[in-house]
Amino acid sequence: MYKIMIVDDEMLVRIGVKSLINWQELGFEIVAEASNGQNAYEKYVALKPDLVITDIKMPKQDGLWLAKKIKEYNPNTEIIFLTCYDDFSFAKEAIKLKVSDYILKAEMEEEELKKIILEKKKKLDLSIGQVTDTQNDKLLLRRQQEYLLGLLLSDNRSNELIHEEFDKAHVEWNTEKYCFITFDFRASLNNVKNSEYHVTNIIAASLELIMNKFQDEAIDAFSKQFGKSITCFLMVKNISDLKIQKCIEYLQSSIKQYFSIGFKSANSPITTSIEEAREYLDWIYEASDYLFYLSDGEHLTKDNMIRPHDYHFIYDIAMVKDFCQYIEDADSEAIYQKIDALEKLLDKQRGNSLEVKLELSHMINDIFKRFDSCFQDDSDVFAFQKKVINSEELKEVIDIIRDFIKNLIIENSSNRADNTEILIKKAVQYINDNYNKKITLDDIAGYVGISKYYFSVLFKKEKDITFSSYLNSVRIEKAKQLLKNPQTTINDVVYEVGFNDAQYFSKTFKKYVGMTVTEYRSKYEK
Repeated sequence: MYKIMIVDDEMLVRIGVKSLINWQELGFEIVAEASNGQNAYEKYVALKPDLVITDIKMPKQDGLWLAKKIKEYNPNTEIIFLTCYDDFSFAKEAIKLKVSDYILKAEMEEEELKKIILEKKKKLDLSIGQVTDTQNDKLLLRRQQEYLLGLLLSDNRSNELIHEEFDKAHVEWNTEKYCFITFDFRASLNNVKNSEYHVTNIIAASLELIMNKFQDEAIDAFSKQFGKSITCFLMVKNISDLKIQKCIEYLQSSIKQYFSIGFKSANSPITTSIEEAREYLDWIYEASDYLFYLSDGEHLTKDNMIRPHDYHFIYDIAMVKDFCQYIEDADSEAIYQKIDALEKLLDKQRGNSLEVKLELSHMINDIFKRFDSCFQDDSDVFAFQKKVINSEELKEVIDIIRDFIKNLIIENSSNRADNTEILIKKAVQYINDNYNKKITLDDIAGYVGISKYYFSVLFKKEKDITFSSYLNSVRIEKAKQLLKNPQTTINDVVYEVGFNDAQYFSKTFKKYVGMTVTEYRSKYEK
């Protein structure tokens, strides 16, 4: 697909051009539109369309200015002018720019537009793979700069070696002011719902915008893309933190406007020598990790980064136990309060992001183990753990944990709804088999696999009697059978049915049977 940009200050004209023909059928994709020459050129530099269809008369900067700037940037870009009858006075200027294709707005028809577009496509097809000497020179220069930046970022390369490579590349040594700066797009690009190709294009276009801004500010810079982030080494005589901040603000605004994404950034202190700048390499790597805790739009410097080095987040058994209890009780409010508290703790401590993610991954696994009977296999928990490890910022991790807990509540509740009768039967059988032993609510709830609170509610609902009352009733029924045997003493009966106190047994017996133990035995002796 060739890329097209449509430029006209009238929205209806832009809509008309877009809808008049099937662009994809002809092998084109409309990647941008603009309402004036200035805005159009900024988008052109970022997106590099192969074909530009532009009005001539526009506010701020007109179509001729735009065509001139585009041809200076890349002479191979194809341009078509949209004109009115009185625009032909501009034809002479257009010829100088080697633009000979016009479309009259008043007579714009599908067949005419399609014919011109197909002619442009032939020219573009012929130019594929043809790179001008100037472009080759730019490519070699970019590779050389990436190589030098790679050396600067390698902590195992000596300053003497790097100095030699700078001399070979005819780059001056220690005549400017210097600093490293990194732009991190990882978190924002995770939300871009498109192909990896599209993400790659956004990064490349953002890099172009960054370098153009530095050029406009007379800042020499080496740059290199690392995955979804960009690192630059700035070299300029007059630079300040304020100037860097203004560049960052401009780039935030431009990239947000073009791609609807943001970025996080960090710069090392400004130094007067390359050797001194490289002393901050460890800080740059630490700052890249620290960005995990920041939001898009935030900029980090050495002065505003605070990290307690003596802290390492480790989840504890109590935290897992609390989460499990809240899941059992389906207490969403308590769960979200617990998660919010966890987020605040992590944000306050800001430990190494990988260590934090590993701990949270283990915590998820320990919580899952408590409810693994709700699932057929472990694939679900593995998916959540993988998301945590691959997450790019704290907010993303917290959202993953929320989704994980929410999923567990749903599955656990569904599992209980389907197995309530089985759970209660299991509990009753346990009571019948163990009535003569000490049985606590915790014991039986643990045996059936649910919380004691939920078990109490479920048991009362199903049996219309509390757990303790049911247990006592079973014990008293067993006691009545034993009391019919005159050879068995009352004390023997007390302990054989699970009571530890004869007085309490007597009181309970009368409550359930309506007569004392002695009265009951006398009745059967007669």
